[in-house]
This record gives sequence, C-alpha cells and structure tokens, in this order.
Amino acid sequence: MTGRPNGSWIREWSQHLKYEHRLTVYYRPHTGWLEMSKPFIAAYKAGDKSVDKYITDEKLIYWYRPTPRDVNCDSTDTTMEGNPNNSSGNFFRGKPNGWETMQDAVFVVALLKSPAIVAISSGENSKTFEAQTGASAFTVPMGVGQQKFAITRDGKNIMEDTSLKDIVDTCICGIYNFNPYVGTVPAESTIDKLEQAGLAMLSQGLKVPCPTNTLGASGPRVTP
Repeated sequence: MTGRPNGSWIREWSQHLKYEHRLTVYYRPHTGWLEMSKPFIAAYKAGDKSVDKYITDEKLIYWYRPTPRDVNCDSTDTTMEGNPNNSSGNFFRGKPNGWETMQDAVFVVALLKSPAIVAISSGENSKTFEAQTGASAFTVPMGVGQQKFAITRDGKNIMEDTSLKDIVDTCICGIYNFNPYVGTVPAESTIDKLEQAGLAMLSQGLKVPCPTNTLGASGPRVTP
C-alpha cells in the first residue's frame, strides 16, 4: 500500500486437482481470500495507505494445508507411475517442486474495527495474540486435529468457530495436494464445493477413494 504501484495483480497459486482458476479446488474453498482483499482494494482505489476505515465487518480469515508437508504418499500418488514426457522440465513426481519451503502452519488475518484478542488452536497447539485495529497477521504451528478460532474483547467472546476441515496426517485421496483450505469467522453462508459429477470425474484413476463432500452441510466436519 505504501509504494502506491500503478496496478495490482491478485494471483493465487494452486497445485494439481484444479480444473479452472475460477472453480473450486477439491473441498478447499478459497473465497475467504476474496473477503480478505476487499478493504485492501477499497483503500488502494481511494489512494489510502491504511485499510482501517475500509473494514466494514470484523472477521478472521484463515488458511492452512490439511496435511503436514512430510506426509508420505509415494505408494498411492498417481504421479509416481509411468514415464511422462518431461521435455518442459515442469513435471515433478510426488511432491511439487519447492515443497520443502512450505511452512507447517496455520495462517490467520484479523480485520478489526478496534483492538481485540485473537485465539487460535491447531490441534494441541494454542496461542493468543493482541490484535490492533485494522489488519493483522498471525501464524500458529500446524497441529493434527480440529482448527479453532475466536475473537474476544473486554473478556467477552465476540465470535468463534471451528473449521469444517481438520488437519490429518494421512494422504487425502491417496495423493499429494498442497492446496490450502481457506475459511472465515464468521463462517461463510455458502461454500463452493464439487457436485457429484465432478467428484466422479476426479476419482477416476485414483488408488484410494475420496471422501464424500460435507463442506457446508450440517453434521460432521470434513475428515479428511
């Protein structure tokens, strides 16, 4: 914001299992990032260096990979088979190029109208942070299990939620997938998800069955 560039390009990186940039990743919605960008876009258009007055609704935006980076899926990942043409040099078996640089962490951005305490629990790892007015970013080491988030102010819980997707130490669908799951607190009213036809196409050729889509539905969280 301070540099005031002539333009801004919002780019999202995703690994395989994505049909189009505008469509859902397999049970890993990314629309929370759009919510996070709103006050930044408004401030940029207004020529402002601060997003504080452009935050209209207080919320948390969080994201994380549903599996630690060291989970070994070599025996079931489909990229480990065959002899693909790698004349471009862009094909990598198993884990994507640069996987070892990824942090096993849960990332949270708080958009607040006044200071508050942000509490984050990732499995058995829990931390609290003093968040100031405006946009603040925090990280917590990734922990297997439920992912919980809360905002408290003056000793009272303002909002809290548990993510629909747990972190697990197994290979989801039997493959490597470094796409993040993105959520918000309060939770979004609708969550982008694959329909049955898309799930059927996705499952073709996999060695391990994929779980049924339960994102946004009443009942159990998505595990995996």
